[in-house]
Amino acid sequence: MKTNEELFEELWNILYSKDKKLSQDIDPQVKKTLDCLYRFATHPEPDYKMMFHEVEKTCASQKGYRILHLLKYAAIIVFPLLLCLGGIFFLKKEPVEIAMSSEKQRDAIFLTLSDGNEINLSEKQQEGWITDDMVNIRQDSVEGLVYEEGKIRDTVQRYNVLEIPVAADFRLKLSDGTVVYLNSGSKLKYPEVFKGKERNVMLEGEAYFEVVRDEKHPFKVTVRNVEVEVLGTSFNINAYPERKEIQTTLAQGKVRVTNGKKQVVLIPGEQAISTDGNIRVREVDVREFISWKNGLFIFNRMTLKEIMMQMERWYGLHVVFFSPDIENYTFTGVIDKNLPAEETFKVIEKVVDVRFTLKDKNVVITKLK
Repeated sequence: MKTNEELFEELWNILYSKDKKLSQDIDPQVKKTLDCLYRFATHPEPDYKMMFHEVEKTCASQKGYRILHLLKYAAIIVFPLLLCLGGIFFLKKEPVEIAMSSEKQRDAIFLTLSDGNEINLSEKQQEGWITDDMVNIRQDSVEGLVYEEGKIRDTVQRYNVLEIPVAADFRLKLSDGTVVYLNSGSKLKYPEVFKGKERNVMLEGEAYFEVVRDEKHPFKVTVRNVEVEVLGTSFNINAYPERKEIQTTLAQGKVRVTNGKKQVVLIPGEQAISTDGNIRVREVDVREFISWKNGLFIFNRMTLKEIMMQMERWYGLHVVFFSPDIENYTFTGVIDKNLPAEETFKVIEKVVDVRFTLKDKNVVITKLK
């Protein structure tokens, strides 16, 4: 008599094979099988043997194929099964990691110089480097990464790229004195030395800028098809790849946001939401959008879906909502970012009728009622 664990492992092997090249399309019959599996999984007392035989019967009628890319369906099937149904964790697989748009997975803070040389800043502390533009780069525990402007030898604009992994944030001081706080899972491309009439940088993810005023050399941040232009100000940009919209939140000064043919000028306390060639402006509590750089999560009637997007990036988690309507539950509160994930979830559980089940880097959210 096979144990539930053995049956479940056989089920996994039917659904996912490492030995064969996986197809790029999900067969409708496979989807039907997965839907069937999901129905069994949501039963209060799942019958693993019945689940196994049902899926085996369906797969047997479709010889030769295997499910590709089970991760597409893991969010609604595999992880809820593993995490919620009796605590079965026999599958020894690597936790799902959140990927940045760069080709390589990053688990440390990396600086890529203009010559392609990569430096792991998480390993190298209290060290310095000299760039092709004779810029001195130094790193310390207080100021983060600091560029001290050298002599401009030519007009060639040499760019560096700073990448921040999940579960980290970082401070950068550019050669003009502008300070940038980069949030987790973010990337900034910027010149070693600003040359020409404009100071241009490119952002992916989220960053808070404290720009040094220089009217003759406006500072511009490019995020996809949106441009934010400033003279001297403090503002936050949230533009993670998984979000369609780009949020520009102004703390001090004045910025001009351009999205295609649309253009708006923000005053402190306003936020521009750019998407699909349009810009919408609203008044906000700036603290909610810049608290991350001060080590806090501030949520004001924020949905669990929005909250868990931040949790995924900060803790490096893969999040599953066991029921779609849970995504719209709201939470209000202030949480220390330095708390372990388990403690953060306990705070939310005290207010919202949900349960967080965490295993390694995977978390499933279920209803209490």
